[in-house]
Amino acid sequence: MSELLDPTKTLSEAWLQALTHTASQRKSRCVHLVMTVENPGPEDEAIRDVLDLVLNNAGDQSVETVAGTIFPNSLYHSPGFSWSPDLDEQAVLELDAAAHNLYERYVTMLPVLFRVPANNRGTYFSRMITWPGKDPGGTNQLDLRITRIRDEFARGNRTNNTLDIDVGADAFASESLAGLQVCVPSEQRTRSFPCLVHIDLTLFDGTLHCTAVYRHQHLITKAYGNLVGLSRLMHFLCEQTGAECGELVVHATLADAEPRHRPKPQALVKSMEALL
Repeated sequence: MSELLDPTKTLSEAWLQALTHTASQRKSRCVHLVMTVENPGPEDEAIRDVLDLVLNNAGDQSVETVAGTIFPNSLYHSPGFSWSPDLDEQAVLELDAAAHNLYERYVTMLPVLFRVPANNRGTYFSRMITWPGKDPGGTNQLDLRITRIRDEFARGNRTNNTLDIDVGADAFASESLAGLQVCVPSEQRTRSFPCLVHIDLTLFDGTLHCTAVYRHQHLITKAYGNLVGLSRLMHFLCEQTGAECGELVVHATLADAEPRHRPKPQALVKSMEALL
């Protein structure tokens, strides 16, 4: 039942291919759908505009709002250059300040964000920068991963496959295992939240690749924004570390074309294909 889709050049193509395939399946769902974006970032603006119109008419969150749950792009002010081992001290301080300002601004917003019922168990980005994500002062996984990649480059190493980021909500803090998801053996809660459960980062030959695992991916209301947010997260990490940006792979253990949505997924696919 698993389906490995052909790699695409843009995230818009990856999203449309995933929606098209899943909408054609029984109950408009499929198991283990894997999409690959070779060049995370570029979009087909016409596809995004049509999708945003559909989402707005249905009262759903916009693509930009969904993307901001993974990476709040409006809060990050890029210095316009990337880290390297040869960067002078002042430039490194400027790069660090940009990242830390992002973290601090987001943490300051947490009390407001948590007033939204959908955020009462934390947000994706809060789990990344103050893990497990419910309160300020937790483990900043992004800062740790950035430091680790910089250290690898400074030592002349260009490969590392131990750079995971945990975003699962059902976790227990562990001072001895900072930044790792640790659950007690007696844990019996059913884990239905969040949909994005894990991000794997792999540095290979100086290029940073990303795999995101979703337990249930809603292809109309969430998936496009997910791809935008993950792409922005990758570019942020690459700017902060000097790594090249590699592939983005998204593995949905259950892909859902949301057959009850209006318009139905098949109609949405036809309108999108007309734009290509």
